[in-house]
Amino acid sequence: MADTQKIYRPWPSDTPAYHQVDLAEIQQVTYNKDWNYSLCGCCSPASLCAPGLASCCLPCLTFGRTQSRLQNPRMDGYSAINGGCAIFTFLSFGYLQWIYQTIKRGELRQKYGIKGSCCSDCCATFWCGCCALIQEEKEAELRTSPDRAGYQMPSQMTYSG
Repeated sequence: MADTQKIYRPWPSDTPAYHQVDLAEIQQVTYNKDWNYSLCGCCSPASLCAPGLASCCLPCLTFGRTQSRLQNPRMDGYSAINGGCAIFTFLSFGYLQWIYQTIKRGELRQKYGIKGSCCSDCCATFWCGCCALIQEEKEAELRTSPDRAGYQMPSQMTYSG
């Protein structure tokens, strides 16, 4: 019984290890005027092949996740089925989702100062819609990650009353 007894310590025995992010690395990502990921880089790195496959089968989920991430980088209260996903799905029935995706891709480019034009967005979303979705999601995820975006204010505490 003595070997299963837990030992409680008031303080951690080891100091926590923090990953120091280099300021140059942050600026290289956040101030980059080009896409950090290629349009054809769906499976780069290889660990992202599964989301890429999901984006081809259910692109509305990827689109909705990207739009949620752009509105709230912490993804608080995220639901896979959301407004962006519903609009994308509805427009997909007439193959018109690329118009909505073109508009949102332009907003993403404008938000992060990425070079491009409405024409290039239109071509990417019309001819390579799934690849464009994956590129947008990976870009939004990279640029909104807490270790690259700097200090993130914690959410407000709520009390049940």
